[in-house]
Amino acid sequence: MSKPDFADYICRPFCMFFREDEKEDMACRGAAVAERLAEKAVFDPGRAGLLPKDADSWTDAARDAVLFEQVCLSCEFRKEDCEWRSDDPPHDAEPCGGLILLALLMSRGMIGQEVPEECR
Repeated sequence: MSKPDFADYICRPFCMFFREDEKEDMACRGAAVAERLAEKAVFDPGRAGLLPKDADSWTDAARDAVLFEQVCLSCEFRKEDCEWRSDDPPHDAEPCGGLILLALLMSRGMIGQEVPEECR
């Protein structure tokens, strides 16, 4: 069985910045963390992309605070390219696809409320 491409279960279903047929040289920190969790079989990537994109999962203040500390603080995109974490986010801003997936997994109890240290 081949390794699933994280674009199939993170970027394509969840990331508003994903563009089909555009090769991205870098991945957001959320995607990198989710990919490491999938590699450790913490969740099934084949089922992850089927989760409904539910804004309640990533707008939960407590969950968002945990994800900010454990994922976003070390993300290369946060300072200049992240609308979600900007000082004045647009009203329709969404987090990166990786952060959305992590929030969805946490909200459904598919992963714990803390990202394992080795996956950050």
